[in-house]
Amino acid sequence: MTQRWLIPVDGSDIALKPIDWFIANRNIWRELPIVHLLNVQASLPRDIGRFINADTIREFHSETGMSELAAARAKLAATGIVAETHVLVGEAAMTIASFAEEMHCDQILIGSRGHGGIVGSLLGSVATKLANLSKIPLLIIR
Repeated sequence: MTQRWLIPVDGSDIALKPIDWFIANRNIWRELPIVHLLNVQASLPRDIGRFINADTIREFHSETGMSELAAARAKLAATGIVAETHVLVGEAAMTIASFAEEMHCDQILIGSRGHGGIVGSLLGSVATKLANLSKIPLLIIR
């Protein structure tokens, strides 16, 4: 059975590290995992709906998310790997963990800035939160 891997991407260079790792190591699998790229957009303040209609907000999230996924998608496509792309709205770590479970993912790959100790705990990175929330194995790429 083909594995399903989730790679959350936020448009940063850090988020591309798991993409580079995956590409560099793609030959170790007999059958390449199905790759899901996920971008999580932060919810806009509730009162914004008084000024902008819901369709415009959905379009904004979709366009922004697809733009943030573009570099990761292009890197994979350049090596012949086609990824499924997804854009969701919510709190990043919780949304990633829920999505991984819903899609029956076998692995989550995520980039990390590598802050440790007090700096890491104060920043409360998505990777740290995800490590505490997710039931899916998590591979943090630095």
